[in-house]
Amino acid sequence: KSGFSLVMNHPACVNKITLSLNNKNARTKALVLELLAAVCLVRGGHDIILAAFDNFKEVCGEKNRFERLMEYFRNEDTNIDFMVACMQFINIVVHSVENMNFRVFLQYEFTHLGLDHYLEVGDPARP
Repeated sequence: KSGFSLVMNHPACVNKITLSLNNKNARTKALVLELLAAVCLVRGGHDIILAAFDNFKEVCGEKNRFERLMEYFRNEDTNIDFMVACMQFINIVVHSVENMNFRVFLQYEFTHLGLDHYLEVGDPARP
């Protein structure tokens, strides 16, 4: 509990954890997403998570927030643990917001990055 408090009170820590998504190991990425989802559910955590992904966008040179996350989601489709953690994270990020307009905006961010299409069609390169 005290460790979680320290993480919540140190935004740079959450930024570093978020940057750990660049790890090659799918299990590490899944654990990172589970931790970020937990932070998101704590009061004030949602803003911290969005700020961390804004930082990730800047550091990694993304055009859009969550771009690399969606790239990993599409490419790690053989790792069920990662895919489940990713979908849980996305659901928590989008649906833990009270403001409906903001919720729709977050949904649009993921739709814009191809989440809906991928979930409907899957990987077009696969038989």
